[in-house]
Amino acid sequence: MDRTDALLLGVSGVVAALVLAGALSAGALFGFDESAARPIRLLAVEPLAWIVVAALLVAVVGHTYID
Repeated sequence: MDRTDALLLGVSGVVAALVLAGALSAGALFGFDESAARPIRLLAVEPLAWIVVAALLVAVVGHTYID
């Protein structure tokens, strides 16, 4: 992994963390209704969702090492 790939991976991680923090803080401030809490609950409960997330992560990391 070269410097550009590491930078892109770091930026995408920061953006993902900010999106998750924003969703959780908005839910805490305005209350979680069914539509806001459903994706988070699905990710926590459904093992297939974790498999998909892991596969995407492996694909991104594998692509950076192939290049």
